[in-house]
Amino acid sequence: MAGALIVLLFLLPVLYVVMLAFESPAHFLRSPLIPPIASPRPGNFRSAWAQAGLGVELANTALYSILAAGLATVLALLIAFPVGRRLMRGAGLIYSSVAVGLFLPLAIIPLFVEARYLDLWNNRIGYIVLHVEPGIPLGVVLLTAAIASVPKELDEAAFMDGAGYLRYLWSVMVPLVRPGLLITFLYGLLGVWNDIIGPVVLLANPNLFPITRGIYQFYGANERERTLLAAAIVVASLPLVVLFAATQRQLIQATAVGAVKA
Repeated sequence: MAGALIVLLFLLPVLYVVMLAFESPAHFLRSPLIPPIASPRPGNFRSAWAQAGLGVELANTALYSILAAGLATVLALLIAFPVGRRLMRGAGLIYSSVAVGLFLPLAIIPLFVEARYLDLWNNRIGYIVLHVEPGIPLGVVLLTAAIASVPKELDEAAFMDGAGYLRYLWSVMVPLVRPGLLITFLYGLLGVWNDIIGPVVLLANPNLFPITRGIYQFYGANERERTLLAAAIVVASLPLVVLFAATQRQLIQATAVGAVKA
């Protein structure tokens, strides 16, 4: 009962935004809580796409999210393997230090100063690089647990057969910890895709805006167009909904592995 209530509380706002995306402005003002069954307006999506420039912004968002999440996943694996196998002194301290990053807020002002100082402000490469770190802590925690569950005998057998360090990681370890890699990638992608503060602080060129900054700017210029704003939000959210629905089983597996090892 409690679970159904929680799902309902989270689902109702989503369904309301979807309903609002199909309403006309007149229907919204007259009956904002009644679905527009008689006269839905799917044309709102076309109008929002054109007026908000969602095509370019979606392409930018996909580029930023995929590259930043991919780099975060690779770095998390390279950190988690020696930590999980205790191949270095202070592995426990390193793990604890990285895990603390799960609970620390993003220091946006120092990040802005760093971006200006290192010439990473208002360019694609800088924006991607500055979004790599937030996805690493959870990845290290998950992958360390997954790697610790893999028998060490595999390491010894592979190295005796002449496998190098990176080849072993790619050929043996990656297939075995794939659920953890997937959830690390998706978590990093979600953080970049939904970021609204980062684009406001780190980008000034409209051609570089991701979809969150584009929708924010579109809302500022069209504050009264609530139905078009809702359509834009649905368009921005749909790729993530499809992606997470397609990888639901792997996400459950990754969560189970982390919970068991913890």
